[in-house]
Amino acid sequence: MLTNLYPPHDAGTRDFRCQETTEALGRRGHTVRVLTSNHGVGTGQRDQEIERRLFLEGVHGHPPLVRFAELRNRERHNNNVLREVVAELQPDVIHVWGLHGLSKALIYTLQRLARPTVYAVYDDWIANGIRHDAWLRWWNRPTGPILSGLWRFILELSGRRNRIDLETPTRMMPGYERLPELYGSEKDISAVQPNSISCFRFEHIYFCSYLLKGQTERAGFQVQHAAVIYPWVRAESFAASPRPQSAPLKKFLIVAPLIPESGVMTALEAWRLLRDMRINVSLSIYGWGRSDYIAKLRSFVVANQLPVEFLTLSSTQRDLVEIYRQHDVFLHTAEWDEPFAQAPFEACAAGLPVVCSRAGGIHELLRHGETAFTYTAGNAVELASRVQELQIQPALRRQVVENAQQLVFSELSESAVIDRVEQYLELAQRPATESPA
Repeated sequence: MLTNLYPPHDAGTRDFRCQETTEALGRRGHTVRVLTSNHGVGTGQRDQEIERRLFLEGVHGHPPLVRFAELRNRERHNNNVLREVVAELQPDVIHVWGLHGLSKALIYTLQRLARPTVYAVYDDWIANGIRHDAWLRWWNRPTGPILSGLWRFILELSGRRNRIDLETPTRMMPGYERLPELYGSEKDISAVQPNSISCFRFEHIYFCSYLLKGQTERAGFQVQHAAVIYPWVRAESFAASPRPQSAPLKKFLIVAPLIPESGVMTALEAWRLLRDMRINVSLSIYGWGRSDYIAKLRSFVVANQLPVEFLTLSSTQRDLVEIYRQHDVFLHTAEWDEPFAQAPFEACAAGLPVVCSRAGGIHELLRHGETAFTYTAGNAVELASRVQELQIQPALRRQVVENAQQLVFSELSESAVIDRVEQYLELAQRPATESPA
């Protein structure tokens, strides 16, 4: 497993999907070695299961590198570590989870190693991250600073680029010396056609949603053949019976990063409308994020005297089970194209009705009146009306909750999703001429 971050050193991202997938595969008898960054440990760290030896750059407090010598040293180290670990382990398949903050030249090293490789994509590290890779940009942009352009010209004219490329890849192969569709002007990039960029090959790849797959295709990358495997939810851990139809809905819950894109301010505006309509419901917000945005939210609550409280989580994995059981309804108010959010599906497993904005990949599964109650992202009036709808249609609410809970346990359980992941990993190991059964 190749990934940029791995718990417990997760840089505050609170994303445990890589770890959970690794451990689930281990429970099925697979031997899994994780190669990740040294984030949080300073020096490199090795044991039988995890090697924290890669260097991050430009993310999570790790400064960006600008000078050529620094970039090359970082590239040499990371690529050599990858080759060393693969040579030692001789894996049947390499499962690449995420490369944010790691050089995308590792993709070329993986191609040259010629071992079955599967890419699991849960964010925009392909669609957006490759364009911002400092090492590949230095070599492949059409223009740039005069001095670096002159130095690049000298390295190419003397043949040194070819020698450097053997250890620290700069391109897929000779002939791809410039990539304006990736590293050119805004005009060059905006003119890129879907599925047109051939200098990165992802033979075996799956995405966490069709939304993210589509975004990556539109960014130009050739991933039209990719599978979609939705992330799994610890459904058994959260399982609880739905509330009776007669039970009042008083306590609403948000669990989200507190950033403007989270849409929490829209929820507060809806709560002001509900207060004016004399609908008495409380809202608990468990979150983390930008201090300036949190201060803005708190000021709004105080100024409007809303029944809203801000709380913190000591452990998302441990605390949420009880938190869901203490509330009646879950809100997901995102206002950006989030690839896939797990919290709404955890709430579904816990028997809570979910009210969510129509934004992001979750709406491939959560549909209004079937498995959730949805509203237009950013529309506080529509959100307030959904809260009213929950109160006056208990039979529909109960049916929606039962449908959603069934969806989670049948489609997003550990066994269902890991079956798909395991089958895809096995498929990648078959000869190219062999068709799946």
